[in-house]
Amino acid sequence: MLSAFDPEDTIAATASPPGAGLRGLVRLSGSAAWRIALAGFEPENPGPPQRSPQVVAGVYRLPGLRPPLPASVALWPGPRTYTGQELAEIHAPGSPPLLAVLLGHCLDRGARLAQPGEFTLRAFLSGRIDLTRAEAVLGVIDARNQGQLDAALEQLAGGLSTPITALRDRLLDLLAHLEANLDFVDEADVDPLARAELADELDDGARTLDLLAGRLGSRDRSAGHPRVVLAGPPNAGKSRLFNALMRGEHAIVSARAGTTRDYLTGLCDCDGLVVELVDTAGVETPDDAVTAQAQKLRADETDRADLVLLCASADLDEPIAAIQADDDRLLRVWNKSDLGSPPGDGGWLATSAAAGDGIASLRSAVARAIRGQHREGDLATTTSARCRDSLIQAAAALRDASATILDGGGDELVALDLRLSLDELGKVTGAIVTDDVLDRIFRRFCIGK
Repeated sequence: MLSAFDPEDTIAATASPPGAGLRGLVRLSGSAAWRIALAGFEPENPGPPQRSPQVVAGVYRLPGLRPPLPASVALWPGPRTYTGQELAEIHAPGSPPLLAVLLGHCLDRGARLAQPGEFTLRAFLSGRIDLTRAEAVLGVIDARNQGQLDAALEQLAGGLSTPITALRDRLLDLLAHLEANLDFVDEADVDPLARAELADELDDGARTLDLLAGRLGSRDRSAGHPRVVLAGPPNAGKSRLFNALMRGEHAIVSARAGTTRDYLTGLCDCDGLVVELVDTAGVETPDDAVTAQAQKLRADETDRADLVLLCASADLDEPIAAIQADDDRLLRVWNKSDLGSPPGDGGWLATSAAAGDGIASLRSAVARAIRGQHREGDLATTTSARCRDSLIQAAAALRDASATILDGGGDELVALDLRLSLDELGKVTGAIVTDDVLDRIFRRFCIGK
């Protein structure tokens, strides 16, 4: 396991992207990083050693290298480095064989090959970053579009950890005050907290956590793409619209209602934003086990959607089916517009999958709606999967504490709920963490990061 390795070892790895390039680098971290990086290196301007950040140009004279290899060495003294340790980077021509020789040189002189994510793990263990920022590093590496990159960079800058850390610090102060009241209830210099104000403050904290949990999102995604679900009554043209948006024949199209029983998914480009498009069964009252299962799948997909395209058309005898979705998740699409105009109450986007009318406008509308929700990037996928439940439970504990105060309950019960909330927040930032959690996070990194 990654967490079983000694963090005091000096580690080394090729940290530039695979393949040839103009420049490549080998990164080292640990107490011997400088010594190993400078072994066999001849600087252009020799001078006395300095214990300050520096970049030194020169050449390497190593066995197997003819002629000497031009390179530069960047050196940073700890603890004010990414890993909190001595850090060195060897910059050389980006030839994989040359970088392999340099890495082998480092390993021969006492470095150990770094494991995936070990540099960032050391940054976390040394307190340079918390766990949410460590996950944001992976989010930057894995970002598939500008929105995901921006969200990961925001998280890396403290967009998630800063409000959580501030709230956790405040809860620690409140808990200390409560426990002082319990321990020194007869002391005159310990003033009781204004209980109504405390209840309001805890409710405010719970609302803050709700907002953060909402940013993390509850909906599973394929490779982090926003999920857009086609829903509506049977025979509203959802499958034909799915094919038009996907630019191909993916779904079976039939005039017979109820053709779609399962759901289909595919990645669809909407004005540069890649979404996961989902075609579902039409909304209807089930009359057998197969239909009931189709309706369950349809409801599940609708619940997990970032955006629901409510489809209807002029040739339907049944009224437009109701879809349970928040207003910011609903886009009304009047399909088969070649057969009739949408209702006069407005709010409908007219399309005709058969004629190709309105499809480009629909793609643009989908992109605008998703970007307007700020869900294109959300937060790092690993953070979403790991932290959302903790934030929800922490918020629930704060609400329980607030209710206890307003109901006249004892400070012992309030303190217990505060401890529960603090524990859950500690899981988010990494103040409370297990080896299994670290392994699940950092094994997804590549070597050298």
